[in-house]
Amino acid sequence: MSDSEDAGSDGSQQRLHRPSLSRKMRRSIRKVKKSIQKMTVDDGEEETKPIHVVPERLAALSIRTGFSRNEICKIYRAFKQHCPGGAATPNDLRPAYAKLFPLGDSTKYAQVVFNTFDTNKDGLVSFGDFLTGLSLIVKGTAEEKLSWIFGLYDMNGDGHITRHEMLFIVSAIYEMVRTSQTIQRAVNRHVDRLFEKMDLNKDGVISREEFMTSCMNDQSICTQLTVFDDLW
Repeated sequence: MSDSEDAGSDGSQQRLHRPSLSRKMRRSIRKVKKSIQKMTVDDGEEETKPIHVVPERLAALSIRTGFSRNEICKIYRAFKQHCPGGAATPNDLRPAYAKLFPLGDSTKYAQVVFNTFDTNKDGLVSFGDFLTGLSLIVKGTAEEKLSWIFGLYDMNGDGHITRHEMLFIVSAIYEMVRTSQTIQRAVNRHVDRLFEKMDLNKDGVISREEFMTSCMNDQSICTQLTVFDDLW
């Protein structure tokens, strides 16, 4: 056998044992498909995975919030009835407000209150978050309560309440007790009165300082802002 024949023979054997390009491509495609399928399954599992949040220790909650251990246990039992996974979503608040205000629409107000309790903006309110917010409303000083109410109205957290933000919150409150067709004029009058009293420098927004000063000096303003605060 000549050298050229040997070389040809070796080349043929190499081609026989070398995977073809199309086979490599098919293998790569299969790997990609498997990866995509795995990612899809994992994402689906994450989306449907039930919420389960373990509460903080009782002693730590009691120290931080000022509630007694017995009070915390009672509140936790009620919380677990509505939120068995240990954390609340916006949907968990809506049925409660719907029962309190069956003639109106409490959807907007429930979302606003949820956003105030959801301090880290992860879409969940743990029992610790809920208890901390509740302690400010129930056991906080006058300044702490006003600070919480300011946060309710300061929806984007920029330290100022705009007319748009106040219109939204006041509308949400009115909608709980009246039909939407009849409230807009009343809402506008309500907001106009509040801005007239609270926007002290007339720059079109209410700063935290203006808010606190106005509420401390005029109890009627605080009453108008907190007409539903005991129902939060």
